Amino acid sequence: MLIEQIYMFHRIASEKSISRAALASHISQPALSQQMHRLEEELGVTLFERSNRGITLTDAGEVMEKYSRQFIETYHNLKEELENLQSYSGTFRVAATYVACNYALPCCLYKMNRKFPNYSINLSSASSREVIRRVQQGQADLGFVVGEAQEENLDCNLVFSDRICLVASKDYHIADSILLEELKRVPLLMLNEQFSSYRLLHQYLARKGYPVERLKVLFHLDSTESVKSTVMAGHGLAFLPYMTVKKEAYQQLVKIVHVEDFDLTYDVYSISRLREARENPKLYEIARYFKSIVSKSIC
Repeated sequence: MLIEQIYMFHRIASEKSISRAALASHISQPALSQQMHRLEEELGVTLFERSNRGITLTDAGEVMEKYSRQFIETYHNLKEELENLQSYSGTFRVAATYVACNYALPCCLYKMNRKFPNYSINLSSASSREVIRRVQQGQADLGFVVGEAQEENLDCNLVFSDRICLVASKDYHIADSILLEELKRVPLLMLNEQFSSYRLLHQYLARKGYPVERLKVLFHLDSTESVKSTVMAGHGLAFLPYMTVKKEAYQQLVKIVHVEDFDLTYDVYSISRLREARENPKLYEIARYFKSIVSKSIC
């Protein structure tokens, strides 16, 4: 199995089209189809169901897609470390949930670079479950997840807390404070279930007697920025972590709507392998410093 075949499979799975993947990769469609046929023959399974409307992944294709993502990430990490041998002492990898990665941690990297100039700091986002997997398997040296990790082989420490708030555009016609009961009449935009904040909100509202399924949810989106843009366009309201909208609230591009009897906070924990101190004291030192500056360096 060639590295190129795995890359091309992943591109086809992402594009859901062999022709578009071929065009993006600057190769002919017949040549790409032939590569995929060879890959299927080697694995002994059918990866795609082909039709005039494009391709869909078979069950075997879904499994292959999951492992192709992991393989590509591992291969990138390998190449990065080999390249860093020329000028760096090494690479320190941090994996964090989407919100923490994009809104809380980037400002820490400047301090990290000044403190450890010979190390390349790599920050990437994933779900809490995936972050835990990467740390356990040594693909990340430090992780940040929502909620306390229960795995026995991980060192878990509270680093900061945030709250979920209801956000509207500055011109949206709604009172500054509403009752929880009034949520039933409010058009809502939601993140999808891969986000910890959505799962926490779903559970919280269910306990309060207002399950999400009974609310007026217009649609679910797969990024915080797309939800914010839609809210600012005046198309609905959204529950979002405060740290993702505090800049827009300060600039008065959005407003925070108080919901009576609604108080949802969440905790973000750092995770690292317990044996790291023995196996690699330098990486342990970097992780300890990173954890110590997070709460004072949130963007």
